[in-house]
Amino acid sequence: MTFDSLRQQHPQLSFKSYHYSLDAKQDPQLKIEYRFHLEPNITFSPQVTISGIDPEKITNIPELFLNNLIFQLGLAELPSYWKCACPPAIKIEAGWLSPNQIKWWHQLFTVGLGEFFYLNQIDFLAPDLLNFQIEGNKQSDVVPTLENNHYQTPYLVPIGGGKDSGLTLSLLDRSQASYDTLVLEPASPAAANLTNLSQASRQITARRTICPNLLELNQQGYLNGHTPFSAYLAFISTFIAHLEGHQQILVANESSANQPNLKYKGKSINHQWSKSFEFEQSFRKYAQEFLNSKSKQAEYLSFLRPLNELQIAQKFAQLSTWLPHFKSCNVGQKTGTWCHHCPKCAFVFAMLYPFVDTQTLITQVFSRNLFQDSSLLNIFKQLADSSLNKPLECVGTDEEVRLALQLAINSHLDKNEPLPLVLDQLKNWLANQPINNQLLDERNSDHNLDEDLLQMLQ
Repeated sequence: MTFDSLRQQHPQLSFKSYHYSLDAKQDPQLKIEYRFHLEPNITFSPQVTISGIDPEKITNIPELFLNNLIFQLGLAELPSYWKCACPPAIKIEAGWLSPNQIKWWHQLFTVGLGEFFYLNQIDFLAPDLLNFQIEGNKQSDVVPTLENNHYQTPYLVPIGGGKDSGLTLSLLDRSQASYDTLVLEPASPAAANLTNLSQASRQITARRTICPNLLELNQQGYLNGHTPFSAYLAFISTFIAHLEGHQQILVANESSANQPNLKYKGKSINHQWSKSFEFEQSFRKYAQEFLNSKSKQAEYLSFLRPLNELQIAQKFAQLSTWLPHFKSCNVGQKTGTWCHHCPKCAFVFAMLYPFVDTQTLITQVFSRNLFQDSSLLNIFKQLADSSLNKPLECVGTDEEVRLALQLAINSHLDKNEPLPLVLDQLKNWLANQPINNQLLDERNSDHNLDEDLLQMLQ
């Protein structure tokens, strides 16, 4: 199936409606179901179930306020369903969008799906790629806000299973901060482990159920690929923070996420665009205008933005209690393992190697020494060489990888130890590459942290 044939066969995706219900029994749950229609004859019904919530707080929220947040969360679901056929029109019937909102969502689709367009060789710069048609009714010119006394808990912390989440939780615990965690299910075992290690006041869970019809289309050969998941996380965490009264949402995105992976049709393609500072700023502005965040409550920001990946690894390496419990490998995410073959495994291994005892690293974190695996040589070089496309994974900058490799080499040379195979093969290449030895001391000034959060990070 081709991009052009699918667009002809499916000319429009409609956001028809949404429905929600609150089950306030022993295990309170808020259940939301969306209805999308892909012309001519395909219906999608994605669902979200939020648990660990206070039903009394929700019943006190104005209906217009709640409906707007649920509608906006539904918009964040759309990219996952639009990409299967890339219909030229998206019709919004379930709500209303202003011209500025349409412009924002158009950017999310075109930039956030950049990797998808690249891998499927789609011309995302074509003027007829996507057109929004708004047919829903505008409910009110006055957007309600909640009283500031509704927001009693300082922080909501969305949890993945990686070292970034682990470092964030440990720093909050060290500062004895009050916070709740948010785990998006189906969660990785590592995310559950990190949450259980933390001193969070409570855990909120959100189970996102992909419509089976979409999975069937993927099996039939419809288009598939990467979507801006962190954008969805921004919307659902903001939604929950407003429901439950959290003052700030602390995601764990670092400055390294700003670097794109490659160029396509003259534009930068960034696998981590929805983790970048550009997206953070854009989303914060959208939230203030359209998600009822004018009161500066439920404020979305990245706690680790002043740091780069190498600095995060250096800090996390000191946390012996947390070190064995994190996992970052996408291949082994569901089973809580490292595959030891992918760019993400190679990257994390290189980041930690200068700061963690080798025996600890290859027994308590990984189960082998990846620097002894010559089959990974090209992956390490792809991670470190600025002239090559960066792997389409959540990995740091080539500059950080080069310094990590050089530090690893130095650690062996200083002890008169033989170099592992990969480091030995990279030694001469690295000698001719620029190495920024200041990376461990630099701080990124583009962030949204207040003084309290900066003090925790330091």
